[in-house]
Amino acid sequence: MMWRRRLRDLALRGASRRLRASVLDASGTAGSSEANAPAAPGDPALPALGPLAVAWREDRAPLDLAARPRQGALGDCWVIASLLAAHEADPSIAARLVDLRADGTARVSLRPDARPHGRRHARPIDVVIDRRMPITAEGHWAYAREEGRGPGWAGLVEKAAALEVAGSYRILAAGFGRFGLGLVTGLPVRSHLILPSAARIDAWTRAGHALVASTHPLSPLVRTLHGPLPLDHVVAVVGADPRTGHVRVRNPWRPDDVLVLDARTFRRGFVSLDLTAVPVRDRTVPTR
Repeated sequence: MMWRRRLRDLALRGASRRLRASVLDASGTAGSSEANAPAAPGDPALPALGPLAVAWREDRAPLDLAARPRQGALGDCWVIASLLAAHEADPSIAARLVDLRADGTARVSLRPDARPHGRRHARPIDVVIDRRMPITAEGHWAYAREEGRGPGWAGLVEKAAALEVAGSYRILAAGFGRFGLGLVTGLPVRSHLILPSAARIDAWTRAGHALVASTHPLSPLVRTLHGPLPLDHVVAVVGADPRTGHVRVRNPWRPDDVLVLDARTFRRGFVSLDLTAVPVRDRTVPTR
């Protein structure tokens, strides 16, 4: 459990910025440690590339703020599923998180000090980054992206979180949905270890709350019409049918697909459900 407590500290306070001690050379390859040296004056810092990327390439495509975020080849479902859930509750969340500036950089507003079960909204921290994004040895975008497109706004949020919260993509690759919801919305988060009824889920999603649910290590033994559930994975919960008990989710691996789970499968396959304490579109959230 020590690593879980450590990760919580990183997610809440961004303490891993102390790890930035290695050097990113001019070719874009990472040094031997997990983080990069501070950037030169005027040059935005870069997080360490992580486990699968080998270099950086600039993303020059226009942002599509209506596109859903999709998880890439990094285990940061706790961030991307939270983004997906917040975007489902209020698509304007993308414009509230990401602001492209005239100099070509982006300002991403995160809230790493958000506390689950807290009573106050977290103040935003603006992270300024450029649009260089990690690519694989084959030249493909490595991590988060807009569904059907390049990294876009989803990749910018992920990069800002890797830099400000974790210090590297590798450390960002594990976490809990409740911390992800706080990070991207700044709202207090409620956690339910006894899974709520479909009627309550339906009421919450209709009201505009963002919801995520987490699977457990034995979830692959639970079969669904869509195949076995993935282990230790976070999905966005987007609705439910009080009459049948069915729950609708979006997997950040395939965010445009809505998966319908019967009540028994949902109870057996998921260990917890987290939701924002107030609707995401609640404008009392502090802005820039």
